[in-house]
Amino acid sequence: MFNSSASSFFKGMTAGLVIGTGVTMLSNPLSDKQRRKLMRKTEGVFKSIGGMIDDAVGMFR
Repeated sequence: MFNSSASSFFKGMTAGLVIGTGVTMLSNPLSDKQRRKLMRKTEGVFKSIGGMIDDAVGMFR
């Protein structure tokens, strides 16, 4: 299914996403208005991320 390099790629992408989000939140905290707006749009964000992951997986098939 996946080879070692593909697995490492996805682990690296996930780690980078988590670390980047943490650094961004520490350097630029959200206001209450921004936080509410983000919560409403979370569904669209996760659909976009899922689409990118599906495309990346499709490249390795």
